[in-house]
Amino acid sequence: MEIDYRTFSFEDFARDEYFRQWVLHHDTNSTIFWENWIIQNPDYTGKITLARSFLYALEEKNSALEDIELEKITEKIVEDTQIKSIWQSRIFQIAASILVVFGLGYLTFNYFNTLENEKFTFLEKISPALTNNFLEKENKENSLQQILLEDGSVVMLYPKSKLRYPKKFSIQLREVYLNGQAFFTITKNPKRPFWVFTNYISTQVLGTCFMVKAFENAKNVKVEVVSGKVSVYRQEDLQKAKPQHHNELAGLILTANQAVSFIKNDDRLIKSIIEKPEILIPFKVEEFIFDETPISKVFALLEKTYGINIIFDAKNMEYCFLTATLTDESLYEKLDLICKITHSTYEIVDAQIIIHSKGCQ
Repeated sequence: MEIDYRTFSFEDFARDEYFRQWVLHHDTNSTIFWENWIIQNPDYTGKITLARSFLYALEEKNSALEDIELEKITEKIVEDTQIKSIWQSRIFQIAASILVVFGLGYLTFNYFNTLENEKFTFLEKISPALTNNFLEKENKENSLQQILLEDGSVVMLYPKSKLRYPKKFSIQLREVYLNGQAFFTITKNPKRPFWVFTNYISTQVLGTCFMVKAFENAKNVKVEVVSGKVSVYRQEDLQKAKPQHHNELAGLILTANQAVSFIKNDDRLIKSIIEKPEILIPFKVEEFIFDETPISKVFALLEKTYGINIIFDAKNMEYCFLTATLTDESLYEKLDLICKITHSTYEIVDAQIIIHSKGCQ
């Protein structure tokens, strides 16, 4: 007579010998049967999981229980119809704990498995070269790790970061995938643009030095340019633009001392200035010794030196002059002192410095 398992409660499953063979002894025939049965009866998954957890709890306690003993335990659980009473059962608590562990493990496995699949799908669409015949370096040390690419480009990989790149770049493109942080010094080759892909943004380069910070758990992803020029794209914009295979596509353009942050929650790019702007054009010390110098000339020198646009009301600040020596200070320290002397303030908007002043008369 064929057993109708759809009439079973969780305790019936726990008492069934064929079910126990599957759970406790991993019998091949019973495993095949129960896995197929669950597929055909998905609404019984809850009862099956509870019964399995219950048996695992008993097994963990090394209890070689006879059927009659198991029946007494399950009857006691069934008699306690109040939720509070059930949870006070030590055996049930153990089973529930195991169930939680299995559940969390299952969810964690599926979460990371989904992330891997999404990454693979993204790379498969954007760069098939990064889905097969590639190398992958992970920095598990506490110091920077240098990676020399076959085109002569150098990548300084930060701790807890991973870089994937093809064993040999294609004739048209050079492409890598980054999870974490790295500083890139790219060999210039206008005929072979260099691409850095991350899960959220991608950066196109012709030849430059720049930093990418793209840790998976960070709130924002950031690109900072030290020299040269790059184009930055959101992932969805890239999928529309990259198939055109132009040397330079219309992404968000960054030049030296500029940065962009991708705000994950808002799905948008915000352009700014890097934390420590570098001097792009060497200057003579005497150039930054000012003696009643019109402020317009001071700002013009700063723009030339750091390659950053400074916007101010020339008419309003016509009578502003600067007497100061600014040879060793950083850009922001220079700005702070200038604004203090001229009773002004500044803010950074779209990688430009905006000066606010009421004049100096």
